[in-house]
Amino acid sequence: MTSWDAVIRGLLMEARRAAGGASALAAALKDAGVGPESGAYSESAVSNWIKGRTRPPADVVLASAALYSLSLDQPLGVTEPAAKVELPQTPEGDEVGELRAAVTRLETLVNARISPRGGPMDAPAVKDIVAVYSTREETQAAMPLVRTLAAADRADVMGLSLNAVCQGISDVTLAELIENGLHLRCLFLDPDGTSIRAREDEEGMPAGHLAELTRTNMHALLRLTDQLSPQAVERLQIRTYDETLRFNITIVDGYRAIVQPYLHDARGLDSPTLVIEANEHEPHGLFPIFGHVFTQAWDAGHDVHA
Repeated sequence: MTSWDAVIRGLLMEARRAAGGASALAAALKDAGVGPESGAYSESAVSNWIKGRTRPPADVVLASAALYSLSLDQPLGVTEPAAKVELPQTPEGDEVGELRAAVTRLETLVNARISPRGGPMDAPAVKDIVAVYSTREETQAAMPLVRTLAAADRADVMGLSLNAVCQGISDVTLAELIENGLHLRCLFLDPDGTSIRAREDEEGMPAGHLAELTRTNMHALLRLTDQLSPQAVERLQIRTYDETLRFNITIVDGYRAIVQPYLHDARGLDSPTLVIEANEHEPHGLFPIFGHVFTQAWDAGHDVHA
């Protein structure tokens, strides 16, 4: 089944192509009475919707579909014909009233697609969660970290030994990404602290096993600085923290978080993963929470230098 986000990005991409560009699409939306309080969406706002960095308002989606005769039903797998919304036209002949009234139908359709089988959810959904995977392996298969970093300007990573970065990406590739502009902040669990010893006990690991793995990964990143230009070296920052291990967090460009909880008796590889995206329409979602978790730990952390 095609994901809702992919359908919306595809529809807006088609609308941009039909309009003749992002600016032209924003102007068409404004003429249809769809836009922010300032009057018109910016070209960068349209670009961010298509890239999946932010989610467009429902009236933008509906207006884009109506303006360029694009269908939402087929990509979403809707086989039954939708009931037409019958509303009077305004004297000027625009369709804003009909578009806004159709938002209700769109939201009903989306909720039906994401609700568990057997009935609607008893509790409201956390709308900034865009994907859930059973394990880190499933996450990597769906969205490889190297591709995520290759498309990013900034990435903040915290956890235990950060194997996904230090062992999952080659030194040559990681150096190239940083040299080409990636800002990377890595926050390791302190290999000399008390929290890592507690985690070794939880996982049933021999004393010192996780600490040594963490030191090895830290040294690999520190060694990487020898391959970087002086300007690129400034874009790689390494710190340690000594707190109870709760989450592995990767935050990309300040809008997408990939989060895994550390379970009591399971390795990080075996933990479920949440993909969360910042949503200006959901200020009480999960993204701000995990952004705060990283920021708090980073600010309290200790710099590591070669």
